[in-house]
Amino acid sequence: MSYQPPIGHYQPPQRLGNPGLGAGITSIIAAVLAPIAAVVSIPLGIAAVASAMSRYNEGNDSWWFGALILAGISVVLAIVAVVSGLIAVFRAGRMNAGRITGIIGLAIMAVNIFGIVFMVFLVLGSGQGF
Repeated sequence: MSYQPPIGHYQPPQRLGNPGLGAGITSIIAAVLAPIAAVVSIPLGIAAVASAMSRYNEGNDSWWFGALILAGISVVLAIVAVVSGLIAVFRAGRMNAGRITGIIGLAIMAVNIFGIVFMVFLVLGSGQGF
């Protein structure tokens, strides 16, 4: 005869893992990559201005398009970092690895956000006059 515990004694199995950890790690990675993409877009914006000022390359706008693409990537990465950081913080029920990595990603983005916005405006400003 097998032993069956009373119905009131049943405990659901504990979930293993850290909810929100993947989102928190994504937030940190995106927060680190966003300013890199923004910084790389600045020399391309300068090359776009130099290309436009050159009389030999009047129609060469590929530098400016490359700078715009990188500036757009940095904005998208910044949005991904903030959204995934918020998901990690709110999904983690208690202070665990998911919540900690989400908070770290949000903190990195808080430091980076003004620099990214400034660099995107520099790139957009380099396209004035086209």
